[in-house]
Amino acid sequence: MNFSYIKRILYISLTLLLNKISYSQNESFLMTQIGSDFLLNKPFDLHYGPDDYLWVTEKNGVVVRINPINGQRDELITLSDISFGGNQDGLLGMAFHNEFKTGSPYVYLSYTHKVSGQNKQKLVRYTYNINQDNGYLSSPLVIFDNLPSSDDHQSGRLIFGPDKKLYHTIGDQAVKVCASNLAQFLPTQEEINQQNWQNYPGKILRLNLDGSIPEDNPILNGVKSHVYSYGHRNPQGLVYGSNGILYSDEHGPSSDDEINIINSGKNYGWPYVAGLKDNLVYDSDGCHANETSFTEANYQDPIISLFPPNSEKDPNCTNSWMCRPNIAPSSIAFYKGEGIPNWKNSLLITSLKRGKIYRVQLNEEGTSVIGNPTAYFYTTNRYRDIAIDPDGKSIYVITDESGKTADESGMNIETTLQHPGAILKFTYQESMSVNQIENDHFLKIWQHATQRVLYIDIKDGNNHDFNAELINSMGQVVMRFSNLEMGINQRQIEGITPGFYILNLKEKNNFWKKRVFLH
Repeated sequence: MNFSYIKRILYISLTLLLNKISYSQNESFLMTQIGSDFLLNKPFDLHYGPDDYLWVTEKNGVVVRINPINGQRDELITLSDISFGGNQDGLLGMAFHNEFKTGSPYVYLSYTHKVSGQNKQKLVRYTYNINQDNGYLSSPLVIFDNLPSSDDHQSGRLIFGPDKKLYHTIGDQAVKVCASNLAQFLPTQEEINQQNWQNYPGKILRLNLDGSIPEDNPILNGVKSHVYSYGHRNPQGLVYGSNGILYSDEHGPSSDDEINIINSGKNYGWPYVAGLKDNLVYDSDGCHANETSFTEANYQDPIISLFPPNSEKDPNCTNSWMCRPNIAPSSIAFYKGEGIPNWKNSLLITSLKRGKIYRVQLNEEGTSVIGNPTAYFYTTNRYRDIAIDPDGKSIYVITDESGKTADESGMNIETTLQHPGAILKFTYQESMSVNQIENDHFLKIWQHATQRVLYIDIKDGNNHDFNAELINSMGQVVMRFSNLEMGINQRQIEGITPGFYILNLKEKNNFWKKRVFLH
């Protein structure tokens, strides 16, 4: 279904099995879709570009500019030497030179290709040109080649740092045997001299714009290389905050997705530590069965684990994959603006598995987490990447075109996605006063045990003229109720599909929302 330009308010109030999650309260967002479903083909990287267009990489080798007003595509290049097996390889990361608009219109791409019949990762610089409304990338310059490649845990996030260095993530290539996983293996001087990068998996790299090793990179085991940090599993998110701190998120094995502050030369523990060094082991692969025995001097804990293993699982959750507490974090953004109250100095994490954005509030210095993560913007989608509008009031999210995610209850798998291959926009609404009903003091809602009748019990208010809307999980108004009064109101709900809904109760400039399950 095409939801282009259909405006709908998405209110978040969900029940999940995950522990220690807050939910968005006293905030209202308008959800719109830019263009149609399947506007994007296997998207990976999203940027709000310096030209005020949305730039996206597609794993099959296409870089595209999207007009954020009408969704029109402008394909900038289709790579001729791409090698894409259909999973986590292909065209991945993209970065803009920080002087893109003032003399250095360079775009850096990370993608896999064949070298002597084997998949390798390379970084290439392109020059951007535009003729009227037709943009294109040309003049490729390979700056780094023959990096290890895999179709699983490849990571491939690429960013341009404030120090005018490139940062690139390489996952552990999904090697499950502890002794063979290269995340703890560091390159030798001989390997560096031979330009042999075989020990770069499980690392975050830092390199000069010509691909060479920066003079101030860390010396690890007596060797200076492109390796900036190591001991990573699958770091798909990487961002510099306006505070000058480098943040990353990465997938945990079955729990313990991590958010890390990336410091030069630090070891983040994988495959011997998942999340915090707490000996809470969710799976039984044996690599981190005794995490506290990992005693490397330069080890660094994440600033938060999303989420540690639960001591008890929800008895209503019966699917082994869904019951795991991980969220599959696919990207990370730093919110520095003033457009949304109380969001400043937050990290925003996209989730493939849960169909949500998680906001993690940082302290003023940006060095630690305050409170619990807050969940926003649930839809039945796989959120791949995120970008923030310069006005600070709108959040853009790209979605996978296929795959599995959670239903609204968080306990079952959904494979039919609501907005496949799409760009969703969530815009903060500051004109209304929104109150989240936490108990039955003001509003109580229930359905008749055997009939399609909804009871709405309003216990307080300034007048007797209430109106209500019933909102489904896609943010659409499916039924309206007018002329509600104090006391118990009875309304027919024939034709309403069973499931979770939000009831918005309006009174002049105020409204309240409450969640209800209809059977």
